[in-house]
Amino acid sequence: MTFKPSIAFRAKAKAGEAMVEAFFKKNGKQLGVNLHTHEGPPLISWAKIGSDKKETLVLIHGFGDRKESFYFISEFLKEKLNLIIPDLPGFGNSGMDPQLVYSLDNYTDWFGRFIEQTGLDSFHLAGCSMGGAIAVKLAAQFPSKVKSLSLVDPAGFYLPGKHSVYDEAVAGSNIFHINSPEDFETLQSRIFKKSPPLPACVREYMILKAIGDRQWFAKIFDELMDMESIKSGTISLEQASLNHLCKDMTMPVMLFWGRHDSLLPWETAPFVNELLPRSQVHIFDEYGHAPHLEGPRKLAERMLDFIRDEKI
Repeated sequence: MTFKPSIAFRAKAKAGEAMVEAFFKKNGKQLGVNLHTHEGPPLISWAKIGSDKKETLVLIHGFGDRKESFYFISEFLKEKLNLIIPDLPGFGNSGMDPQLVYSLDNYTDWFGRFIEQTGLDSFHLAGCSMGGAIAVKLAAQFPSKVKSLSLVDPAGFYLPGKHSVYDEAVAGSNIFHINSPEDFETLQSRIFKKSPPLPACVREYMILKAIGDRQWFAKIFDELMDMESIKSGTISLEQASLNHLCKDMTMPVMLFWGRHDSLLPWETAPFVNELLPRSQVHIFDEYGHAPHLEGPRKLAERMLDFIRDEKI
């Protein structure tokens, strides 16, 4: 049964939304963010930080997220790198188009055009969760452009025999389908080792937004995973995964993973490391699924060390 918020709850959530947007606007100004729009189609809203550094890093966010979640880590990356941070189509300010099919192949095509039309000839690439899966496909499509690949708890890989959010989805349980405050708290506990403290009004805004987006998220999740083919038995979870792309990844890859990730098990990292020709692994013992939010400074330091060692 879907939660029915009171008038007071809605009013506090509205105040929370205003607080969140003001916070990100202030952060963006402090970081020197320049906002742009790639008309596409589809439309992609994106942020640029810096233009005078030798190296550029493209950051792709995860499912249900927005580009501003990378503002925390950008504080520690911007002194060494130019940063390009897009909103994935279907999320953030890139808009929702029910006529589009949000498959992994389509995301790759959309970002391929974005990369070419924004004139990115050579860059480092990083992706978190769903953004990691898109980053892998982009790196496979543009091997001469991607100088290094940083994957943070990436989606897309499948470790046979180890329970993950994919198995839950096939069994009919989608952790992103939020119907109540309790569902939201469960999702938070699955994403973070320790859920960050939030003002009550911000939490209530996030709860209402998650409930309001649940059908939209279900559409994107099913199309992204090709759930119709998996549930019909046409393909298996392993066949739908990106495991088969690993052997062709020629650029250096760093796999960052939180040991307390309950969506995508950390044991996937050493498994994928064995499949990749040029890769390293770093496990964060103190974090869950979102090291870029739980420990932005530590992740930034590790990422900068990797890019510094591997830059061409």
